[in-house]
Amino acid sequence: MFLGLDWGTHSSKWACFDARTKQFHGNLPIYSSDLGCNGEALTFAPQEGTLDEDYVVRELKQELIRAPLSSYFWDSDRPDTGTSLGEAVAFSLCCLLGDAHRQISSQLHSNWSKDLEVGFSFPNWLVEKQRGARIAVKNFCEAVAVALYIFSCVGTDDLPQLGEAFPIRHWKDLVRQARSSIPQEGIQELSLDNMTRLCFESTESRVKYGFVVESLAAGLPYLRVMDVESVPGLPGLAKLLVVDVGAGSTDIGYMLRLRNVTTGAEGFYFFPPAASLPLAGNELTKNIMSYYAARGEPLTFGRAEARKLQQTDWMNIPYVQVWKTLIRQHVEQYIEGCTDRHWLPLPVSLNIVVTGGSGVVPGLRETIEEAVTNGLRDRGCDAQTISKVRRSGQRIPAVDFRTEAEYARRAVCLGAADPDKPSLRYMPKMDPPTRVIIQKPPQWV
Repeated sequence: MFLGLDWGTHSSKWACFDARTKQFHGNLPIYSSDLGCNGEALTFAPQEGTLDEDYVVRELKQELIRAPLSSYFWDSDRPDTGTSLGEAVAFSLCCLLGDAHRQISSQLHSNWSKDLEVGFSFPNWLVEKQRGARIAVKNFCEAVAVALYIFSCVGTDDLPQLGEAFPIRHWKDLVRQARSSIPQEGIQELSLDNMTRLCFESTESRVKYGFVVESLAAGLPYLRVMDVESVPGLPGLAKLLVVDVGAGSTDIGYMLRLRNVTTGAEGFYFFPPAASLPLAGNELTKNIMSYYAARGEPLTFGRAEARKLQQTDWMNIPYVQVWKTLIRQHVEQYIEGCTDRHWLPLPVSLNIVVTGGSGVVPGLRETIEEAVTNGLRDRGCDAQTISKVRRSGQRIPAVDFRTEAEYARRAVCLGAADPDKPSLRYMPKMDPPTRVIIQKPPQWV
């Protein structure tokens, strides 16, 4: 069994793939990432209206994305959660693990977790060299290790459950015990080069787990099923650009699928993704709320989220164009500087997939297509290559949703549950083909 977890800024998802039956188990749920705290208990994904708004903590993941150096991750309690940031993150992850275990155990009528590998996703922090990004990765990995230890040692019925209050004092005791039991040497340092190959193991349950950046996870399900084009003199080729527009960050990645026309063997590659852009759906939602509040029509966050996906009068807010422009510039700069100088310039379809909860904002996909076209033009690609830019309408056959938006929202957790992530190889760069010049030998008279 391969479980993929996407703990997001606004919403969280999990997907469980059974490698034997080639199908997903469970209902591929989507939960709110809100955390409720009434001073004595924590509640992950509280139902709307069950807690006073003052006791609901949103955008917890933003603290990891934007301010990893602002406080002690484990040793400083926050006034809004009554816990440290590390305890709050581990609590959220443990609730998701427990929910997956309950749902799938009920479906399969067995203890399926004895042969389990969990994939956890996080933004493209591994691209960044700054100290803050390195600490964000370290903090998240530590929270994962703590959550898995508690998940492994505590009976399912005693684990915190989604939507139900759990005593803060009891959770602190569990975290303290877990941290004292986990080996202090920690997790081997992750990098783009080793990320897909490294697999760790929980000390108690032997549950295996690993990590993957969000742009890679979001694109992987589509890359697996994408059509491969035959090119004269070249192996079969599929090119994919994925733009994951979540709630807290926008992540971009470029991937290849190569097929040998003689043997049929395939290779999957990914190039250095873009650094995580700390601008995404939540910024737009907040501006929509401000717009309607100024008109005397205040909206809750949830109603503003729903309206964001509909083409209404808010589209004329000046900030909307600013928001799209910033994402367009991010995409354009990434395409212009992409280190694939061999395959990218070829006149083979460049498939664009826009994923994430905010990927379906009206007009955004057209803006991204324009950015890709401009980026290719700026790097000197010819008109035939530029004409091959296209939005991929590829569906994922292992799951069945009514709309493309449903696939887009779950793409990261589906990719994190991929059973063969080690087959995806990192390619730092690809140089252009070398032109061979044959010189005739000198003629002696």
